[in-house]
Parts: sequence; C-alpha cells; structure tokens
Amino acid sequence: PPLRPFNVEELLPPMEVPPPMVSGSEPEFVDEEWLSKRVEDILSLYRTSDTMAFRLPPTAFVRCSRGGKTRALKEIANRLKSSVQASVIFVSFNESSSIVSWEQVDPLGALCRRIAFAARRNRKANYDSDFANADVKPEQIVEWLGRRDPRILLVDEMNNCNSLLEKSIPSIDLAEFLKDNFLSKEDQYLVFSSHIVSTVGQLSSYMDSGSSRPIAIHELPLIRNVTNAIKIFRWPELNAGKALFYGLVPALIHIARLEELRKTQHLSFQKVEEAIDVCVKDGLVTDKSVRYLLANFVDGEKRKVMKPLHQFMNTAEEEKLRWIPFYMTKVLDNLEFSAPSLDESLRVALRKIVELFNELSTAEESSGKAWE
Repeated sequence: PPLRPFNVEELLPPMEVPPPMVSGSEPEFVDEEWLSKRVEDILSLYRTSDTMAFRLPPTAFVRCSRGGKTRALKEIANRLKSSVQASVIFVSFNESSSIVSWEQVDPLGALCRRIAFAARRNRKANYDSDFANADVKPEQIVEWLGRRDPRILLVDEMNNCNSLLEKSIPSIDLAEFLKDNFLSKEDQYLVFSSHIVSTVGQLSSYMDSGSSRPIAIHELPLIRNVTNAIKIFRWPELNAGKALFYGLVPALIHIARLEELRKTQHLSFQKVEEAIDVCVKDGLVTDKSVRYLLANFVDGEKRKVMKPLHQFMNTAEEEKLRWIPFYMTKVLDNLEFSAPSLDESLRVALRKIVELFNELSTAEESSGKAWE
C-alpha cells in the first residue's frame, strides 16, 4: 500500500514518551515479588556495556499464546519508567497494532512505525488510521533517539515477525538495528516477549555473525496459591482442578472467569485450528508424530512436538515443553477431526484423553476427580 511521508516533529522527545496504560478493569498482578526481581534484573543489565569479551544479553519473556505476556511487559515498562532516568518505549506486534502480511517483508519498518506510534505527540491518534501507513525510516528513529541517550525498548510478541524464523536480509536488518541502538552501549537495553523459543534463538544468532549472543530467558509467574487466586480473580468456584486445567496461568484463568461471567467466548480457538491446518498441510500429522506428541506430555521433549504447536505450551528454561491441559484438549480434539487417516485406536485414545482433561476443569473440589 502507498505510505504517507513521516516527520519526526510528530513525536514527543524520547524522555517524555509515556509508559503503556494498564486497564483499570484488569485484576492485580499475581506476583509482586517476581515483578520486582525482573525489573531489578533488567536494570542491572541496562547498566552494563556490550564489549568484545561480553555480549550483553537482551531479556526475553516466554509464555504460551494468550498467556499474559502483554500485561507483564506493560507492568515492567511502568516500573522501569518510575525507576530510571531513561526513555522507556513499549511497542507491540499484537493487539491493536498487530503486524499485517505486507509488513512481514520489512519487519524493521514495521518496528519503526510502532516506535513512532508509541511516541506520538497526538495521544488521540489511532494506529490503524494514523500510523499503519506511515513511512517511518530507521534513520529517523535513530536521529530521534539520540546517539547515546539512555533508553529501554520493550517489544511485545516478537514472534509475530515471521521473517525471524529464517535468516534473511530483512531479519538481519531488524536484529542489527536492535543491537546497534538498544544493546551496544551502556544505559541502552532491549526486552521482548515471545510464545516460541525459536524466535529467541534466531534473533540472537542474527545479531552477531560468528558468535552466539546469550539471551536472559524468563518464564512469567504462575498461580502459587489457589486461595489467593480466588480473591484476585473474584472466582469463588475456582479450585485446584480448574487452576491446573488452565496450567496455573493467570491470564488464562482470568479470561476463563470472564467467559463464565459474561457467557461469551473470549478464548479464541482460531490459532489452534490454523496451527493444526499447517501441520496437516505440511504432512506432519502421522500416527508416529501424534504418539510422540502424547509422549511429550510426560517427558517434555521439545523435538517430539510439531513446531506449529509450540505456541500452545509453556517453555521451561531448560527448553523443555510443558503442556497446558486447556490447550491440549483443543489440539487433540482438532487433530482427531482434521486427520481422518489416523489409526482408529489412536483416535479413541485422543477422545478419552480429552474427556479426562475436561473432567479436570469441571470437577468439584470434594469430588476427587481433580486429582485422578
């Protein structure tokens, strides 16, 4: 599409960019201790210089699809803004500024548009109508940031940049821009989120040819106490079974609670259906691959899981994959109906597993089914 000319005069000074808003309707963040520790970790790295001997690791937060990454990054951005004299810029490839297909060939341009939107002077401006077609040049953003001015960039859902899945000129351009402007100097830093580990590793490898830059990977917090969760989400009927069904993931529990209150569906299964379609079309769905998938539920071996399904799992720091029962039921349900060539005994097993996990979500506290 034709792009409109962009002028840096449309932007606030970097230090005046406000942090992202957290909706007042959101429940309180579930783990204050985790949040304080992560901000402390980020500030420690922010104050460290990148050298030939030490490659400064960016920080990555990894969690399944709809797992609360956006909320966590917004909370961190707000804490950082109140803790350090630096420009704190939050951008997202999700929600109202989701990356669209034509931008995938130029992810750096897509990033620059979102940085410009975050820093817009006109706070009433809308992304779709005012910035989605802005021709924001990387050199304009570099000029605006200043050569050595302190800054922290937080990028939500980096995994939505599909070009990062393979090495290419656009992916290298994006990685080098991030390294040169948010990692190469003291008091400059990069934080991002992804729901797949492959994005984390690829971005790192594109930054430095011939050497591997480490990444400080953190998982988001889980529910540690059901009693506290009942208060936070105002869900008296929440019990251990329901919490486990949603993988102890606060965001999934919150959305499930909204569904119950409003009798509407908030947890979309479109991504699950699209991922299964890719698996089927690419010939990944076989009796053997489905058996491997089920074995992964026990041993967590990443190699046993079809790549398009990684987004529905939690990723442990040792790169083990952990299934979330809620997503597992949707994946297995879709596999059964989308792959008619599967052995009938395997299809029966899939149905039974789905049935058992659905019982986990509906079991009463005293029934004992939550622990079967």
